[in-house]
Amino acid sequence: MIRSVLTLVLVSICAVSFSSAQTFKAAFVNSETIIKELPEAQAASKKIEDMGSRVRDTLQIMQKDFESKFEQYRKQEALLSAEAKRKEEETLNNLRMRYSQYQEEKTAELGKVRESYLAPIRQKVTEAIAAVAKEDKINMVLDKAAGLVLFAEDKSDITYKVLDRMKRGEK
Repeated sequence: MIRSVLTLVLVSICAVSFSSAQTFKAAFVNSETIIKELPEAQAASKKIEDMGSRVRDTLQIMQKDFESKFEQYRKQEALLSAEAKRKEEETLNNLRMRYSQYQEEKTAELGKVRESYLAPIRQKVTEAIAAVAKEDKINMVLDKAAGLVLFAEDKSDITYKVLDRMKRGEK
């Protein structure tokens, strides 16, 4: 739906621009390529991956603990009184709830951390794209990674020009 609307807007802009006497110049970038190539983005990805790995390790430990206690319960279930069964089931439910709660909290936390690391990088990419576009007198830059390119000649790709500008430390 959003892509259709954006495509319609893009086609409308192009039609208006082509119908006027002005020269219209468009180019595209692959923002994913730019971000993957930047050292600061690589460092951020490493930190995020390390944090995610610690969360996965903790979840595995919690899962193994639950499975161990559940298996122990199943072996002893026939010998337990109704009150003991209820207590064990309550303990197992609490373990399951803690697992789910931890997973939800850490997933949200990872999302916030990812956004806090990547937002400034995306801003720098946007500024570099704008600078290259102004320098090359480009009216519109599309993002190939976002899927907003219907057709693009390779000579219109300014991805590596933007990346080069960013690696030199320019905006």
